[in-house]
Parts: sequence; structure tokens; C-alpha cells
Amino acid sequence: MTESAKTQTVLRFSKAGPIASALSLTSLPIPKPAPGHALIRVHASAINPSDQKNVEGTFPQTTFSEHGRIPGRDFAGTVVTGPEQYMGKSVWGTGGQNGFEQDGSHAEYVTVDENYLSVMDMPSNLSFPQAAACGVGFLTASMMVEKAAPKEGEHVLILGSSGAVGTACKQLVKLAGAVPVETSRKGGNGSINITEELASQIKSVTDGKGIVAVIDTVGETTLFKNIIITASKTPDLLFTFNAHAFFRNNQSIYGINTVPVSFLQGVQQLAKLKNGFEDGVLTPPAFINEVELQDEKAVIAAYEKVKAGSNAKQVLVNKNV
Repeated sequence: MTESAKTQTVLRFSKAGPIASALSLTSLPIPKPAPGHALIRVHASAINPSDQKNVEGTFPQTTFSEHGRIPGRDFAGTVVTGPEQYMGKSVWGTGGQNGFEQDGSHAEYVTVDENYLSVMDMPSNLSFPQAAACGVGFLTASMMVEKAAPKEGEHVLILGSSGAVGTACKQLVKLAGAVPVETSRKGGNGSINITEELASQIKSVTDGKGIVAVIDTVGETTLFKNIIITASKTPDLLFTFNAHAFFRNNQSIYGINTVPVSFLQGVQQLAKLKNGFEDGVLTPPAFINEVELQDEKAVIAAYEKVKAGSNAKQVLVNKNV
């Protein structure tokens, strides 16, 4: 979109439903920043499972304006209006009510509180698609690892270690000086085979030290059955377990949900990771599929790929920049 243009291409849904019928591209006015807010030209925005589920109606808190709702939580772009010292700055963002209670990032422009710009510096060694692809995955992983709080040399078992959040967790556990223990359904190469007996494998992989925490990124029932507590999973997703054994072992379970995280909290969390990316200790997703935002058919296909569990991060790129 040119500087003189007054409209932008956005992805929107007017009500929850199947992806192919609920989502569509449309033209809307470029948002006019409220006092104290800055306008960001979005260069790239990622599609997360929460975006796909939001379109399909999983989140009851989602509201709709007269034009519907623009989904999208993660983005990377440049400041086009705002305080002089931030003009042209490359920024990234994640979290908040984006896509739920206010319009999200699957558009050509977004607005943000200008007070947040000081913590939105994008890592200088990442491209816009790479930066956009890091958002929710690294936000979730960083919150998980902070909650686990491993010390140097301690071992952390990561269930789903090959997924987007699991891969980020591995990097962040290493950044903390601890040792990530990976999981798979085949084992080998120092990983734990989650389909087999776990105690002896953990003892072997950790040289008898054991693990100080389990980070479950996929909802793996093995976590409850064989590692933390003895439990069974029912069709309604409820768990029953031996509370006496749980308390006797002085154990804790924490749930991590990034949807309630405010935008400020999200960008503050990303800011903690900036140096790690620039130092090369942290790396963005290895597989990124770039899709033009302005190609409706390709965008809907990308959403469907997210729903199907694609290993590649689906990222919308704005061709009008």
C-alpha cells in the first residue's frame, strides 16, 4: 500500500465457522491511531493454531465490530507514524487481545501504544518473516521455562520437543544453562522414547541425576501417567490421580495460557529474548512457508495447513511494502 493510500487489505471473519467459509479478504480504511498510539506497517504476520481455532469459534471472548474481526497475534513491521525517534524502526509484537477483542495482525497495518515501542526492537539479524514466526511459540516457551526455573546443569524433560514450542523450549533451557532431554516415539540419540518405560531411560540419559521439571507442549498423557502422577485421561479431558502421592512427592503442576497475556507483557517477554537471537543462541523456526497476504486462496490454504499440524510455520507477507 502506498503512503497516499487510504485503504488496506485485511483478512477478516464476521462470525465463527469453517475456515474456508468464515475467512475472506476485504479492503478497509487504514486505522487512524488514537492519541498516544503509533501506526505499524506490517511486513509479515504468522498464523498460529490459536488464530485458526479462533476463526472456528474456540474462544468465547472474541468480539466482532461492524466489519467483523481481523485475526492474528504475531507480526513484524516498521513504524510509519509515531514519535520521531521510532520512525522507520523495525519492530515485532505478540500477545494481547489481538484477533480476539480487537483487530489483529493479518492486515497491512496495526496500531500500538507508542509507550510500548521502546521494548519492541526486532532482532537485527532476523528477517521480517522470521521475526513474525517467533511470536507465540517463543512467548509460550519462555513462560514455560521461566516457570520451570531450571538451574545450571539440571535436566528438563520436554514432551513434544520437535514441535514449534518444544524446539523453542530446548533453546531456552540451554540458554538457562540447563540440559534439555528430548522425547520421541522411537528414542535414540539421547532422547526418551515415550512409548516405553520411562524411569530407566531418564536415569540413563541424565547419568542418574533425574529431571527437575517436565515441560509438556502437546498435552501428552504420559506426563500424568508415568512421570508426575498416576492418572488416566477420559474422553471429556478430565484427569483423576492419586493426590496423596502427588503431595507426598512435593510436586506441582502449572498451566500456561498465552491468550490472557497482554500485548505489553508479550512484547516485554520478547524483549528478553532479543539478545539471544542476535547472539545466535536462539534461532527462529527452521521451516517457514511465506504466503502473500493479498492472495485469499493461498491464505485460506495456509490456515488449513495450520489446522492439519504442518511442520512449517505459515507466515503471511505483505506484498505492498
